Amino acid sequence: MAGEDKTEKATPKKRRDQRKEGNVLQSKEIGTAVGVLGIFAIVRLLAGFLMRNLLSFSTRIYEVSGTYEVTADNLMSLVVQMITVVVLVVGPVCLSAMVLGIIPTIAQTKGLFTMKALKPKFSRLNPLEGIKKMFSLQSIAGIVKGLVEVAAIGVLVFNEIRDRMPRLLSLMDCGLMQGIAYAALSIFDLVMTICIVLVFVAAADFLFQWWQFEKKMKMSKQEVKDEFKQMEGDPQIKSKIKQRQQEMARNRMMQEVPTADVVIRNPTHYAVALRYDQEKNRAPQVIAKGKDYLAMKIVQIAEEHNVYCMENPALARALYAQVDLGREIPYELYDAVAEVLTIVYRETNKTIHV
Repeated sequence: MAGEDKTEKATPKKRRDQRKEGNVLQSKEIGTAVGVLGIFAIVRLLAGFLMRNLLSFSTRIYEVSGTYEVTADNLMSLVVQMITVVVLVVGPVCLSAMVLGIIPTIAQTKGLFTMKALKPKFSRLNPLEGIKKMFSLQSIAGIVKGLVEVAAIGVLVFNEIRDRMPRLLSLMDCGLMQGIAYAALSIFDLVMTICIVLVFVAAADFLFQWWQFEKKMKMSKQEVKDEFKQMEGDPQIKSKIKQRQQEMARNRMMQEVPTADVVIRNPTHYAVALRYDQEKNRAPQVIAKGKDYLAMKIVQIAEEHNVYCMENPALARALYAQVDLGREIPYELYDAVAEVLTIVYRETNKTIHV
């Protein structure tokens, strides 16, 4: 029904279908937080190695400046050294950034890869849809989140610089290496503080994205019913099919009644038709059974076809309860049924072949 409230949680089938379309729970802020935190953690871990390479190259440039004879070979050697330093310094950082950018996405999407999200959709060209997205709850929340994030980081940076300003001014009287070391440690401390803010922002964004995702995935009661019908089949149709199958089974059963040797009844509540084919069966077989209306129908057909009917309430109930349709009677009922068949065969002049 159009406009029906979506109050039901998404079914596993809908989640699977949406996942195939590329719609999964994902927070970009988690990737940002992991990337920034990971990169600067690696930079700090490799700080000594990176600094040694930079200083070595800087020293080399300083030593040859003004005295270095510029030739093709010397220039090529300097370029090779510069490329080597760049690779050693920038390479680990870039590689780490690439890996840390992929890991959060894989973790959140559980390795999902689909091209359906890249397919062109003409609805994206609709300016009305674009305006709706601009003023949607998610867009407003993104703007608010960005403003809060920038404000928090700005306050942290301002406070950190203000607290360290006296120390930074005193570095003018210190050596170059001491100043560089203090500046580097200050930057690292500031970045780690910013990373803590990013972690909290990422956690809040994840909770918001989860709420939005679950809200978007909700289904109406009619959608749940339609999906159930699609997966399991329409219950009404299944009921009609089952009813039709039962009717066909009853009709086949009634067609067997005229071939019975005896119908044992109670007297109207239960009726069981037995047939003993001595060449095919080791014991009498139940070819029809029923209670109430069906029992009366069995007796009626039996009487119309001159099938012997006998009242034996206890045996009728036992046969109805213990023996399935088409099965032979159990061993414990042999004697009781044998007595019945003896009477039937005697009165109908049939002969039992042993």
